[in-house]
Amino acid sequence: MSIRRAWRAGVLVLLGACEMAGPLGGENHRPWSPAVSGPSAALVGERLEFSVVVFDPDGDRVRVFVAWGDGDTSDYGEFVFSGAEVIFEHSYREPGTFSISARCHDLEPKFSDWSRPRAVSVTRP
Repeated sequence: MSIRRAWRAGVLVLLGACEMAGPLGGENHRPWSPAVSGPSAALVGERLEFSVVVFDPDGDRVRVFVAWGDGDTSDYGEFVFSGAEVIFEHSYREPGTFSISARCHDLEPKFSDWSRPRAVSVTRP
């Protein structure tokens, strides 16, 4: 995934993942919902790679949590810079359709909303 950045009225706008416009005050704002991308189909046991793009309107560093839809979750990783793309790997042990969601938080911590669900359909080989 390529990330393009542009400045608009003093606010960094992340094009292609999410957009925000407006002035930033002195208070800490929560990060935006992450943007999740990755495969929509896979085989049981196949190692899958998903990309999560994070953005904090204050430029704070954030860390990401992923719910894989099969009862498994990632741990919150290291703090990364706003605008970063974080790569996660996961494999499914059973067939089915799973809904992947991510959220992040900044140092305060203020939490983002959950991302839009990303569906992946897993079948037996």
